[in-house]
Amino acid sequence: MRKRREIKRKRIIAYYILAIVLPCLILGILAFRGIINDQALVEREHRNNLAEDSQNIIQGTEAYLTSVERDFVKIIESILPPQKTIFAHSLLSQFILQHQVVAGIFYVSKNSRPKMLNSGMMYVPDNSLTRFDLAGFKNKHSILDKARQYEFKEKNYQMALKYYQTVLPDAHKEQSRGEILNAIARVQKKLDLNDKAIETYDLIYDKYSLVFIQNRIPLGTVALLEKSSLYIKKSDSISALENIQLLLNQIQKSRWEIGFPYFTFILSKADKIILGCENSNNKETKKLLLKIHSIQDSISMSQIHTEYLLSFLGSNEIKLIEQELIPANSIQRQKTRINDKLYFWSLQSVNNTGKWGILIDTDYLLMNTIRPLLLEKENESNFKWQITDDNGGLILKSEYITEDNLPVYAAFPSNLPALTLKLYPENSGLLNSLFYSRGGLYFYIFIVIIIILAFGLFFTLRTINNEIHFSKMKSNFMSTVSHEFKSPLTSIRQMAEMLDRDRVPTTEKKKKYYNMILLQSERLSHLIENILDFSKMEDDKKVFRFEKDNIVSTAKDAVASFKSNMVNQSVQINLSDADSIPEIVFDKESIEQVMHNLLDNASKYSGDSKTINVEIVTKGKDVIINVTDFGVGINNNDKDKIFDRFYRAGDELTQSVKGSGIGLTIVKQIMIAHKGDIVVDSNPGKGSTFSIILPVTSKEIINEKNID
Repeated sequence: MRKRREIKRKRIIAYYILAIVLPCLILGILAFRGIINDQALVEREHRNNLAEDSQNIIQGTEAYLTSVERDFVKIIESILPPQKTIFAHSLLSQFILQHQVVAGIFYVSKNSRPKMLNSGMMYVPDNSLTRFDLAGFKNKHSILDKARQYEFKEKNYQMALKYYQTVLPDAHKEQSRGEILNAIARVQKKLDLNDKAIETYDLIYDKYSLVFIQNRIPLGTVALLEKSSLYIKKSDSISALENIQLLLNQIQKSRWEIGFPYFTFILSKADKIILGCENSNNKETKKLLLKIHSIQDSISMSQIHTEYLLSFLGSNEIKLIEQELIPANSIQRQKTRINDKLYFWSLQSVNNTGKWGILIDTDYLLMNTIRPLLLEKENESNFKWQITDDNGGLILKSEYITEDNLPVYAAFPSNLPALTLKLYPENSGLLNSLFYSRGGLYFYIFIVIIIILAFGLFFTLRTINNEIHFSKMKSNFMSTVSHEFKSPLTSIRQMAEMLDRDRVPTTEKKKKYYNMILLQSERLSHLIENILDFSKMEDDKKVFRFEKDNIVSTAKDAVASFKSNMVNQSVQINLSDADSIPEIVFDKESIEQVMHNLLDNASKYSGDSKTINVEIVTKGKDVIINVTDFGVGINNNDKDKIFDRFYRAGDELTQSVKGSGIGLTIVKQIMIAHKGDIVVDSNPGKGSTFSIILPVTSKEIINEKNID
C-alpha cells in the first residue's frame, strides 16, 4: 500500500514537470533570448539619442549666447567710445546686471589704449587713477606752510589748529576745504580732542567723501578708518565696527576709484580693528562681526573678479585684438588662457571705429545654462554626464555616476568655450530590458510563467497533501473499523465459548449472555451496514426507497430500537414531538440509520451528562428533528469538517472515543438525497445539537426517483 502511494505521488510530480515546468522552461528560454536581442537594440538606440541630446545642449548654449550678443549690439550702437582706461557707463552696467553671464565689457581701438568698464572692480591700475588739478589751491600754499610748520616741526598743535581753522573760511573749492578739514581733524586727534575729531570726520564723510588727497586717497575712506580708531580709544567697539562695516560696504559697491596699494592698506587697517574686537562677548558686537565677515567674503570674490579683468586688460591678447580685422557690424568669438585662467569673449565691430567686447563668465554659463540643459535632458533620457575642460580636467558631473559603459563624447565647437560633454548611457541590463522592452512584454511573460508555476506547484502539493491526508485517514479508518469489529467479536466469542462449555451456571445468567451476544451482533450489523452504505454512496450506487409515511412514528421506532440495543444503559433519551406533524416522503430505513448514527454520536460524546433530547418540530415547509446532547461539544474549527469522510474531531476525542469517522458523512449524504440538510450548533463544554431538516413537499424527490 505504501509503495503504491509513493508511486502515485511520483506520478503526480512527473505530470507537473511534463505539463507545466517543461513548457514554462521553454517559453522562458525563448523570452530570455528575446531580451538579449532587445538589449543590444536598446543600447544602440540609446547612444544615438545621447548624441542627439548633446547636440541639442550645444545648440541651446549657442542660442543663449547669441541672444546676449544681439542685446549688446543694440546698446553699443548708441554709445560713444570711452575716454578713460577704466571707465563707467550706466547703460553698460545695467546690461551686466541683466545678463549675469557677462563678466566684463571692454573697448579696443588702434589709436588708444584698451579700455575696461568698471563693473564691480575693487581697485584700478595706479596709472588710470583720476588726477585732480590743485593749481587753485597753490595760491594759499604759503599760509598752509605756516600751519604745517607749527604741526610737524614745532609740535605746537594748538597754533596749528588755529591756523587751519583760520584759512578754512577762505577755501571755497571742495578739494581745498576737504584737505583743510582733514588737517584739522588730524590735529584734533593729536590734541586728544577725540569727540571734536569725530565730528570733523563726520563732516568730511558727509560732504567731502569723494575728495582725493595725494591724488590717490579718497577722504571718505580716511574719515571712516580714523573714526573707527577713535572709537576704539573710547572703548566703543560697536561704533568702531559700524564704521568699518560702512567702509567695507562702500568698497564693495566700488564707490571710490582706488589703486591696489591703497586697497590693501584699507583692508589691513580694517582687519586690525576687526581682530581687536573678535574676543568680545557682547551680542551686538558678535552680530556686527558676522555681517562684516560676510562683506569680507564678498570683497574677496570681487577681488578675484577684479584680478581676472585686469589680467585680461594687461595681456598681450588684447593687443592682438587691436590688430585683427573684423568686418563692420559683425560678431566674432575668441578664447585663450591667461595665467592658467580660461578667457572667452565676443567681439563686435561697430562702423570701423573700434571693437567692443564682452567677456563671458564660463562658470556662470556652465551652472546656469549648460547644467540646466543637461539636467533637463537627463530627466528625459536617463543618462549620467561629465563636463571636462580643454585639458581633460573634470569641471562638473552628475551624481552617482558609474563609468561601466563607454560614454558618448561631444566637444563644443570652436566658437564656444573649450568644453567636452561625456554622456554615460544608463546600464540597460537584463532587468531594464525585462521591464521596458516591447512595452514590458517580457516582464508579463515571466509573470505569467511564475504564476503558472506557482499555481501548478500549489495544486500539485495540495493534491499530494490530500492524497497523503486521505491515505492517513483511510489507514486510521481501517485501524478503527478493525478495532470496532474486534471488540464485539471478541465478546461474542468469549460468551459463546462459555455457553458451549456449560460454564454458565444459571438460566438467568445464560439469558443475560444471549442478550449480550444479540446486542453485540446488532452493533456489528449496524457497523457493517454503515460501511456498505458508505461504499455505495461513494460509488453513487445507493438506492433509496422514498414513500409517504409518518416521520414521527419512524423517529420513535429508531429511538426505541437504539434504547433496546444500547450498551450503556445509563444514558437517558427524551423524545418530544409537536402536534400534527404532517406525513412526508422519505426513505424509512435511511432515516432510521440517520437517527441511529446521531443518537450513537450523542451517546459517545455525552461526557458526564447522561441525557439526550430528541425533538420533532415543524418550521415553515420543513420538518426538523433535533438531537441534543450536553457533553463535550465541538470546536468551531471542526464544525465544517465533521461531515467529511474519515474525519474525527480533535485528537483527544479520537483517542478516548471509538468511531469509524463515516457516520456523519453517511448522514450528510442521506440528507442531500432527501433534498434536506443537516446543521450543527455546538459550544465546547456545553453540548451539541444536530438538526436534520426534511422538506414537507416532496415533488422533486418523487419526480427524480419515479415514485408513484
